[in-house]
Amino acid sequence: MNDTDNALSRVRAIVAEILALGPDEIDDTADLFDHYQADSLNLIEIVAQMEKQFRTALPLDELPQARTIAALHGLLTRQAA
Repeated sequence: MNDTDNALSRVRAIVAEILALGPDEIDDTADLFDHYQADSLNLIEIVAQMEKQFRTALPLDELPQARTIAALHGLLTRQAA
């Protein structure tokens, strides 16, 4: 497993924990709000956990577009670059 796969797995695990789902129950491209009924507080929790685990700050102005695990991972990847 490379770093990208590992980071994606970690993001998926964070989202799954906060939404009370198993990591295997989540589709990386499914809309967290529409498909999993996440709300803005869930997103705040997800971002806080990601920032803590990855030791980075995610850009607040891009968060409204981060509606999938893939998008959250992309945001994280751009911050690390």
